[in-house]
Amino acid sequence: MKEERFTIPNPNGAGYRIPACRGGNFRTEWQQDQPVIYGSIADRLGAYEDIGSIEELRELKARKIK
Repeated sequence: MKEERFTIPNPNGAGYRIPACRGGNFRTEWQQDQPVIYGSIADRLGAYEDIGSIEELRELKARKIK
């Protein structure tokens, strides 16, 4: 089963956004003099970053398509 994306591209093509209805549960806290976010969004982003960088994932995807 394919998971729905959290993000959608911005209409102007610069970056992405996360509609609140897709963001799952999250909370913000203030820790060590900075705001931090916990929840579904942070967990998924962290899991992707554990796999590799954006550049590494793009390279793997490009090799798979060939």
